[in-house]
Amino acid sequence: MSISICNKEIDELLFKKPLKVVIYGVAGSGKTNLLLNILKCSQINDFAAIFISTEGTTFANKIAKLGIETKNAYFAFALSQDHLMSLVLDALRYRTTLVIIDSINHLYRVEFREHEDLNPFIHLLTLLNSVNESGVTIITSAQVKFNENVPAGFEYLKIWCDTMLELSVLPNKTRVLKFAKPTLRNVYRFVLTDYGVVWL
Repeated sequence: MSISICNKEIDELLFKKPLKVVIYGVAGSGKTNLLLNILKCSQINDFAAIFISTEGTTFANKIAKLGIETKNAYFAFALSQDHLMSLVLDALRYRTTLVIIDSINHLYRVEFREHEDLNPFIHLLTLLNSVNESGVTIITSAQVKFNENVPAGFEYLKIWCDTMLELSVLPNKTRVLKFAKPTLRNVYRFVLTDYGVVWL
């Protein structure tokens, strides 16, 4: 079993042990594509990988197109933060080694605007922390605030995660991935193609 992003240098930094990873960036920066690329590149073998979307089912169109092996991969769409937690708990019934959530803070943003209740988000992070401590890698995307370059719930996500990656887009559509936590000088570039991520 090996988890990979198809970049050996990043793999060494991210996947030597189970971590909690947040990838944030503006809409259209390639977060979903990068998460699906991890699913495509990883060798799960007899374990299970769970991909949970909170932003609709458009990701489903990309699965076959990208040639993602679905034998031990499970896909779900969360309708609320409570539903998301339920799906994470369901994942524990399998020999799960990888949980991917796209995105971790979308439902938090929607529900907090309506109810101003932080508890469901904190409970979610606490649950994911427990799952990670059992040896499961957690990789999530995070939406950024309008006109800001930090994710909604940043103060909680930064404490919760082990690694935080910032994703941006150059004018020529090249994507740039940088480590925000820990702060590293390493910069990685890739482009999106019909067949997935191509590292430059």
